[in-house]
Amino acid sequence: MSSELFPPLVLRKPCGWTNHAPHCLPRLRATTAATLTLCLLAAVVMASAVGAQTKKVRVAVPGYTIAVLSFLAAKMNGYYTGEGLDVELIAMRAPTANLALIGGNVEFSAVPLAGLTTALRGAPLKLLFCQFDKPQHSLYARAEFPNIKGLRGRKVAVSGLGTIDDILLREALGGNGVDPARDVTILAMGAADIRFSALASGAIDASMLIAPVSFYAQDQGFKELASFQDLGFVLPSGGIVARDETLKTDAAMAERFVRATIMGFLYMRDNRPGTLKVMSRMLRIDEATAAKLYDSSRPTMTQDGAVTGEVEKKMTGMVLKFAGVKESPSNHRLYDFSLVKKAHAALQAKGWRP
Repeated sequence: MSSELFPPLVLRKPCGWTNHAPHCLPRLRATTAATLTLCLLAAVVMASAVGAQTKKVRVAVPGYTIAVLSFLAAKMNGYYTGEGLDVELIAMRAPTANLALIGGNVEFSAVPLAGLTTALRGAPLKLLFCQFDKPQHSLYARAEFPNIKGLRGRKVAVSGLGTIDDILLREALGGNGVDPARDVTILAMGAADIRFSALASGAIDASMLIAPVSFYAQDQGFKELASFQDLGFVLPSGGIVARDETLKTDAAMAERFVRATIMGFLYMRDNRPGTLKVMSRMLRIDEATAAKLYDSSRPTMTQDGAVTGEVEKKMTGMVLKFAGVKESPSNHRLYDFSLVKKAHAALQAKGWRP
């Protein structure tokens, strides 16, 4: 074949290279170094921007319990992250949670009864969201006691004097003609599992219990004398309490936090299978126990995360007894569910579903 059809292959050197001296090598190295430097700077700027957009939010919670399931669902499902929030749930006892909130050591508290009690005494706090508005406590006794009146002269355990279960017990006793100060001995015995052990051993005659410990009492043949969710009591459990100052100085953050929590609330309310997985993982219980706990607590949930009208009045009245306060300030000093309503409107506009 003719060499004209297949001319010799010529390798062309860029930048005027010759076979002997790569004159452009220093320039190429300089260009590469500059490019790498620009890339690194861009990465740093992007990381800084992400960090600036993500806001740290600390929330005081009573522990990883059913009371904070909306928060756990929102955290596990990434709803807070989607709102640009890095939320830390910090377990604290109720009095400590209040002090931390008032002192500005946390942005929010998830202990609404303690928050409302403190607000009734003049603290600048408001309830923004309420997960449960009915108590989940039950009164269990040995099988030989037919009713609450049968507890006269007996020993009944509560978690502590002045706590929710103590107040509910005294209300139930008084409503059945039993004087809680003279007719029974009320003992403060701490956690529910300790009280159940005392009941099972015969050291006490009855105890206030809450799920899942109440399930164990039922399984072992103890009698439920009262289920307080069926007795018309209204008490907040699992909610968002904030300082008035936070609502003024960081309103955008508060709005994002409430919106993400409402997403967790709707997930909990409407997605039972998914919620059971959250409960099993976050509460460290098996799915069978999670199912019983979910089904027993579901009727005590608020419809949309807010309380209004007669329910709000009943809640304030009950908290007044708890706080030992005779007169209540106007409800707008205690409650502000405007962010809950705003969150629902925004989610509906987007067509969001859990």
